[in-house]
Parts: sequence; structure tokens; C-alpha cells
Amino acid sequence: MVYEEPYSGKGIQAYLSRHYEGHASHTADEGVYTLARCNRCSLVFQQQVPGDPLLGEIYNGWVPGTELDREHRNYSLDEYRYLAEQVQFIIQYFGLPPAELDALDFGFGWAHWSKMAMGFGCNVWGVELSEERARHGRSVGIRVVSLADLPARRFRFINTEQVFEHLTDPRVVLEKLRDALSGDGVIKISVPNAAAALKKISQSKNFGALSPEDQMPIAPLEHINAFSHESLVAFGKEFGLKPLRPNLYRLYNSASGLLQPKNLARVVTRPVYRHIFPGTTFIYFVRA
Repeated sequence: MVYEEPYSGKGIQAYLSRHYEGHASHTADEGVYTLARCNRCSLVFQQQVPGDPLLGEIYNGWVPGTELDREHRNYSLDEYRYLAEQVQFIIQYFGLPPAELDALDFGFGWAHWSKMAMGFGCNVWGVELSEERARHGRSVGIRVVSLADLPARRFRFINTEQVFEHLTDPRVVLEKLRDALSGDGVIKISVPNAAAALKKISQSKNFGALSPEDQMPIAPLEHINAFSHESLVAFGKEFGLKPLRPNLYRLYNSASGLLQPKNLARVVTRPVYRHIFPGTTFIYFVRA
């Protein structure tokens, strides 16, 4: 046992009110927020997890309906660049035309990664629990399917961004995703690193005393699984998966392509001949 507090407790109630902007009901108030650690793999997890009715209430009711507008409004240039780097790395890793890459975005949310991958020409499928987000995914061109309907050994890349911390049965999900991965495929699992938050709550024994940044990785009801690097590696190993260690050349080059001489020359010279010297037919116009 790492930590225990009733959902009716002051710290948990303050978190729920702030995080869900007043939309949280009292459905969970009879439960207990309990963090336990597995002695074999070191994963920390919430012992009491929401059932399907409460999960539906959380993701379709508690989350404010204006989240889509807020997500798009607050997404920065640096965040879009980060997505572009990831997509370029995968395309470069396989060395195939983007149109030949089938990718699955599992738990795609508001489809930021999916739209970036489609912008580069990849074929994107998606799985999403929230019906509101699923409708949005269909509207932007994602082929939305259920976890049960995933084709075997189809996808060269599977993206899971901030998903596995939410899952009440992560083993079942990873097994299905592994089976949908092609023989040479890559699956990305990105989750919050809960190591610092777990250390602080073990010392203070007070969830309400943690900062919002420290509460996030161990968020009640939503972040069921609190991963560290060690427990995430152990999780993959259970299903025959091992970490991919890309070389630095590929990682840096995927961000800009500048490590390839022809790209470097093009990036350095193109702004000069397009915009410094007259005579080109590439012009940005403004009002005279």
C-alpha cells in the first residue's frame, strides 16, 4: 500500500472540482482512492477502478464540452513541431513512401497526432472511447474502429499518447495492439512519469498537499496506472516487446532533415534565392 484516502476527502474533492471545472458528480464519493505497488514489476496502480458506467460519465460528461475549442486554441507551434518530428521519425525509420504506412492512433483524443500523420500522407486508423472525440475523428478523415475489430498484423506504427495510464485492463489492450502490429512494426507508449509524484505522496501522505503538476500522474479515477521507466519496460517485456533505441542521427535528422547534405544546402539557400534577390515567382504579399 502506497496511499489511501476516501473520495469524499477534502483533498480529492478539491482536485475533482478544479480538474473537471465543476462538472464532476458525486458518483464516486462512496469509493476509496487507493494506490498499491506491485512487488514484482514495481507498477503502482489504483486498486479501486471505475466501471464502464462511471467511465462513460467521466469522459462524456465530466470533461467540459468546450474542450475541443480550448485544445485547438491552446495548442502551440512548438507542440505541432513536436508532433511533426515524431511523424517524420517514423516515416524515415521505415524508409517507405508515407502512403504505404498504415498507422493506428489508439485513444486519439482530439486527433492532433492523427491529423499530423495524415498531413504527411500516412493512412491513419483510430480507436477512441469518447463518442464526442470519435465523431470528431471521423469528421477529419480517421478510419475509426473498435479495439475488437483491429486487423491482425496490419499496422507498421501504433501511437498511444497518454493512454495506458487510463486503462483498467492494460494487459488485454496491449496484447490486442501487439497482435495488430506488423512483423517489423513499432508501437509507441507514452505515459506520465509518476516517479516523483509517488515519492512525494509517500513522504507527505497528503494528496491535497501536492501541486497540480504532481497530482496529474496519479490523478484519481483517470490515471489508474502510475508508470515509471522500469515498470513500463517490464510491461512491454510481458508481451515480447523491447525498447527501440534509435541512433542520434535519426532522431536529430527527423526534426529538420538538416543532417543530410542535400537538405542542408536546400534549407540554407532557398530563403536567400527566394526572398533576398529579385526575380523569383515566390512572393509573400501584404497590403501596399
